[in-house]
Order: sequence, then C-alpha cells, then structure tokens
Amino acid sequence: MPAGGFKAWVDRLPAWLHGWASEAGQPVAWRKHCLWLLTLLLTVILFKPHAMLPNRVYDWYFVVDITQSMNVPDYQAAAKSVSRLEMAKQSIRKTLSALPCGSQVALGMFTERNVVNVVEPVEVCSHFAALDQTVASMDWRMAWAADSFIAHGLYNALEQTPQLGKQMRLMFFTDGQQAPPANPKYMPGYAGKAGDVQGYLVGMGKPTPSKIPKLDEKNAVAGYWEQEEVQRFGNFGMAETLSVLAMENRQLDRNAGHGPGNALLENAHLSALDAQNLQRLANITGLSFVRLDTAGQGSDWATGLGMTAWRWAETDLRPWLAGLACLTWLVYLVLTFANSRYLVFFSKAWPGARQKHGARNA
Repeated sequence: MPAGGFKAWVDRLPAWLHGWASEAGQPVAWRKHCLWLLTLLLTVILFKPHAMLPNRVYDWYFVVDITQSMNVPDYQAAAKSVSRLEMAKQSIRKTLSALPCGSQVALGMFTERNVVNVVEPVEVCSHFAALDQTVASMDWRMAWAADSFIAHGLYNALEQTPQLGKQMRLMFFTDGQQAPPANPKYMPGYAGKAGDVQGYLVGMGKPTPSKIPKLDEKNAVAGYWEQEEVQRFGNFGMAETLSVLAMENRQLDRNAGHGPGNALLENAHLSALDAQNLQRLANITGLSFVRLDTAGQGSDWATGLGMTAWRWAETDLRPWLAGLACLTWLVYLVLTFANSRYLVFFSKAWPGARQKHGARNA
C-alpha cells in the first residue's frame, strides 16, 4: 500500500460521508456527529428499550419425575456426586436462561400415575426468578405416593400439554423405573395419536444399577432399599378376574397377590436407566428419546430445529443498539486516524505494502 493509502481510501468514500472530513485532517463536524450519535445510543440503551416484534420463541412444559429412584446419585458434577433429580433441575434451569423472551414455560411434577401442573404457562423473562426458584425447590418429599407408573404419568402429561397451549412442547425427565415393577398384563394403552405432541422423553441415570437411598427429613442418607422390602410392596396388583361371580367361584384368585412375580422383583431394589422401556414409550407417543449426560444438553434440545414457535413478542432492543454503537465507534476511529502518520508508517512497513511500494518506485 503506498504512502497516503488511507487518505486515498477516505477520498473514495461517498460524498455525504467524505464531506465530513477536512483536508487538513483536523477535528471537524463528522467527529462531533459520531460522538453525538454514540452518546444517544448509549443513553437509550440505559433505559432497556423493548418493542413488539415478530420473534422466534419456544413453549415448553417441563415435567420432572420426583420418585425415590431419582435420588440415586449416579451423576458427577464439579467432582461431586449429583442425584438424577438434581441434574434434571440443573438442566431445566440452564434451559430457562437460554430461552428468548416471549417464550412460555409451564412446570409439572410426576409421581404414582399422575402429573401435577404446578406452574401454568408464563412468559420466561418476566417470570424468570419465580420459575427458577420453583424448579430449585422441587423435591422428592413433595411426592404424594411412593409408586411410579411411568406410562400412566407420561400419557397424563401428554394429555395436559395441548391444554396448556397450542404450540406447547413436552420435556419429561425420568429414569424410566417402574415401582413396583410393571405387570405387562396391565400396561395402559395410549389414547392419543403419535406425534400430536412434540418433545423429548429424557432418560436420567446410568445403565449400571445402583442402590436406591432412603433419605431422612434433612435429605441425609438413612439407608438403602433392600430386596425384601421391594418384594413385600410389589406383590400386590390388579386381579386378572374382573367378574364378581367368577371371583366368588375362585376364592384363591381373589385373595392372592397379583403383582408381576418374584422374577421381576429380584433386582427391583436397584435402579438404572431403563432405556428400553423409555424408547418403547417414545415410539408409541412420537416423542424423541434422549439421554441426559450433561446439564447443558437440555437447552440445546429445547431450542433445536422444529421446536420454534413464531409470534409477536416483546423483544429487547439493546443488542441491536449496542451493535450500532460499536459500528459508529469504528467509523469514528477509522476516519479519525485515516491520515495518521503512524498508520502511514505501518502501511510502509507491511511486507506486501513494501513490495508494491518498491514495484511502483521501480
């Protein structure tokens, strides 16, 4: 680049912009204009301006399994053991931070056969603190029953989701463990249509079985569930005979236990991710089965392709104004130092510039 190259570049600027500069390179009107515009932009940014604009948003119904198997600490975070429930909560809280303003979020908890909707859909930015605190407060002690029938709970959540919003998606966090183990004869059928509700069935935990802790009122481990205890609670179930007359003719059938049998109860005191069961449920419902390994994965799933809902939403204008302020400052610097002797010196010192400069002198 020859000496004076930056001046030549300035000379090629549009007339309306070039007119702001003086031949002597002294501070002139264009510098004042840039500074005034920069001051105005920064002042407006301080007032946190918002406007209603078409925006890409996401509507999610987050449901968390709070049964006791979710207390198994088979995750690692910051060199510490973390329970499945805690990891699910961390994932939801990170997702809340990643959702853009205008997104709607509802919260629910699952135990036994039902899902309780604890927070109706609310806008994520306006109610972020309340949503974050609600998720942080979810606890296994809120469970109203000890049983865990995953299929019943998932179908119940899928029934609730469209009632919460037309574009609502479902993200259901569970390890998939049935307690007591499910008797295949009594598995419910899905009344909905596969794919009507979009979302994820999130598998929690490791595939290696672990003991299920018993926690006291202070969340301290007071022991672990034993096989004998699980068998005692798991040997009851629905009788196959529904006719009263038939039951009267077969007294033993009426009074006997109708659980899944000891074969399925042998390792029921241990808990592992039941990926096979969750994949089967995902195939039935049309949800996507995924495994949660790190807390940050949830936000990637929630904001992924196919989960977007476009609508008019209150949009924060500060990022746009900040970008314009940066551009104004850059223009100010370039035009201010265009004729600087330091830039001319560096332009001569640049290897490519030296070659071109030498070629021209030759």
